[in-house]
Amino acid sequence: MSGLIKGVENIFTGGPKAPAVPDYTGAAQATAAGNLAAAQAAAAANRVNQVTPYGNLNYTQTKDAEGNPVWTATTSLNQTGQQLLNNQNQAALGLGETTNAALRDVQNTMGKPFNPNLPALQSNLATPTYNQVGQGPQFSQMGSNPQLQTGLDFQGMEGWDKATSLINQRLQPQIQQSEERLQAQLANQGIAPGTEAYNRAMAQQSQKTNDLLTQAQLAGQNVQQNMFGQALNAGQFGNQARNQMNANQLANLGFNNATNQQGFANQLAGTQANNVALAQGFANQAANAGITNAANQQAFNQQMTQYNMPLNTLSALRSGSQVQNPSFVNVPQQATTSGADILGSTQMGFNANMGNFNAAAAKQAGFESGLFNLGGAALMSDIRTKENIKQIHWLPNGLPVYEYEYKSEWKDEAGHGKFIGVMAQDVIKVQPNAIIHRNDGYMMVNYGALNEQ
Repeated sequence: MSGLIKGVENIFTGGPKAPAVPDYTGAAQATAAGNLAAAQAAAAANRVNQVTPYGNLNYTQTKDAEGNPVWTATTSLNQTGQQLLNNQNQAALGLGETTNAALRDVQNTMGKPFNPNLPALQSNLATPTYNQVGQGPQFSQMGSNPQLQTGLDFQGMEGWDKATSLINQRLQPQIQQSEERLQAQLANQGIAPGTEAYNRAMAQQSQKTNDLLTQAQLAGQNVQQNMFGQALNAGQFGNQARNQMNANQLANLGFNNATNQQGFANQLAGTQANNVALAQGFANQAANAGITNAANQQAFNQQMTQYNMPLNTLSALRSGSQVQNPSFVNVPQQATTSGADILGSTQMGFNANMGNFNAAAAKQAGFESGLFNLGGAALMSDIRTKENIKQIHWLPNGLPVYEYEYKSEWKDEAGHGKFIGVMAQDVIKVQPNAIIHRNDGYMMVNYGALNEQ
């Protein structure tokens, strides 16, 4: 009866229960508090007091009105450094007064424009004008080269085309008469245009015509070549005469040009000698001007030094040695870590519990669906016919579900292998209307009746 009582309780509990919703607000607050504590611990680890021969760096912690930690960094000098600082502060006060007085002198001096009293610089040197050499002699030019005399106009492709055209004019009447005779012959033979015999005959006539035209082209080429050769011989004879005439003219021009070249060389030598004298005079004048300008520059530098002296004095007063603070080492910084992720772990735990719930609910639904879908089937369910019995589930109506096998003497009738179902001895106590009694005294269960109230 304990199994039946547990099944009845399962009816009211409704199977597996969903996990309770976690306290997300509390988990988030706990996570934030953990992060804040981790940050405060990292900050405290980074506040390392330092002690050096020249001074110290100390950290102290207090609390604000809300109780949050507040850090204060204090740097202190050693006795010698403190004395130097005090002396420097006193000297700075006196230096400030002296600087103010020097500033007034600078204002008085700089308030007036700088106007040095210097003689005029020597800058009126006149650049010498050099004589230019006259134009070189103009050499006589030879006449133009002789032009090839060609005679008849039968040169190149144009001459070939003219010769071929003349031959074609002679052939054209012959070609036309031959085509007319062929057409008349075909008509007398009864061969009509468009037939295969007519087309073949006309094609042969076209080939003959093309052969005549090709021979005309070749003949025209021969004519053109002969005419061009004759013209070339005539032109070469004329060009030889012209070449002899040009050679005589070139000899005369060479003599005249040599005379002109000698005169130009004499003129160039005289001009160069004059230019050398002018350059020497200009160099002497420039040297004298340089000496005068150097003297003026020296005087200018002296007056500029006197003009800038008050400003240089002020700069010297304002500069001076400063007390150096002690140098502290760079302390390795403690990394900021996060506290425990309570919110994340809470969510993961809830997800795991919900997964278990969903799996249990799916398993229970599968059992119920499988058993109730048997409809009105009546199966052998008497516990006396079964062995290897193991309870694995509960139905909502309170009946336990078992995994089992039929005994060897019942296997042929009920089936071989493992089965899942209820026991008739349990069903008769909870839902007797689903029991079917056999003539041999064994009980069967109508699974369709298990759904009835």
